[in-house]
Amino acid sequence: MASEMSELRWGGPTPLTDKPLAQCCSAGRPIPYVITVDTEEEWDWTAPWPVHDGYTVTNAQSLPRFQALCERYGAKVTYFVNHAVLADRRAREVILDLAGNPNVEIGMHIHPWNTPPLSDEPVTTYSTFLHNLPEELARSKLENTYLQFREAGLVATSFRGGRYSCGDVGQRFLAERRFVVDASVCPFSTWPDEGAPDYRRRDLQPRRVFCANVPSYPLWEIPLTLAFTRRPWQFWRWWYHLVERSLLRYFRIIGFFERVGVVRRVWLNFECESYANMLLLLKRLARWGVSHVCFTVHSSSLAVGPNPYARTQESVERIYRTVEAVLQYLSHSCDFTPLTVTHLGLYLEEAFHESAGN
Repeated sequence: MASEMSELRWGGPTPLTDKPLAQCCSAGRPIPYVITVDTEEEWDWTAPWPVHDGYTVTNAQSLPRFQALCERYGAKVTYFVNHAVLADRRAREVILDLAGNPNVEIGMHIHPWNTPPLSDEPVTTYSTFLHNLPEELARSKLENTYLQFREAGLVATSFRGGRYSCGDVGQRFLAERRFVVDASVCPFSTWPDEGAPDYRRRDLQPRRVFCANVPSYPLWEIPLTLAFTRRPWQFWRWWYHLVERSLLRYFRIIGFFERVGVVRRVWLNFECESYANMLLLLKRLARWGVSHVCFTVHSSSLAVGPNPYARTQESVERIYRTVEAVLQYLSHSCDFTPLTVTHLGLYLEEAFHESAGN
């Protein structure tokens, strides 16, 4: 990986238009897809945020099963690992074993509420988002996690913030440490929680961004894949927002439109989406020639526990069945090809220079 990064032409802040990159990434080439796993502690998501206790990391023992399934279909996996997992000896051993697999990347993840340094102040919903923390505190939590990776013999080059939050301070830290990708963006969405990131105007297009303190080093923002089965996407994002926040919601218009096939909002999240809906979106995305596809799942959904998606063995097995069905489709499709998240960033960087004629 280090040699690949040194060979890339990391250019200056050249403007990037969507059209050349989309054309370069899709013209006669398969669309890269990434499988991402937010690898973290398990706890009851309806309970208070777990700081010192109230959580475990036993779900890490289920990761070899998930990895074996992905291997069977030629998929590559990026595990975004947080402090709680690496702090546990048995969980850390699983991660280090996975790290030796050439089809695996270990990226960095952060849960601000239980990542040192910890505060005596009670955790609020606002403070669970990294971008809301004071700069010194945010950088300290990121630095502690980064050093924890180094002590374990791991060098992360991709990142996803807990609750899909990163922000300017986080991205400056990533650029300073020569990360390639920030994969925290969840497009067309926001949450009612106080201080939540607002990605409603973001689409699936990656962005090549620069931070003031590292003006010559590009960081790629690579969004997860949440989109609509009909375009223009921003119109349907506005329409869903209007209906869901007005009296129109009582007429169940969205449900009716989805049942009759007018439009459907689909997130490539193995926990909460059906195979049929994912397949529908994947076929549309292939036709539209997007730059990439990003799937996601929480590690705590891959084993029975307090996570609301994994409270019974049948719920867990449903997730595995969805994963297998999707991977089977991808393995037989000439429209998609597997990459890890960092390799996707490297691919996009090359595509950028190719589109610019460098």
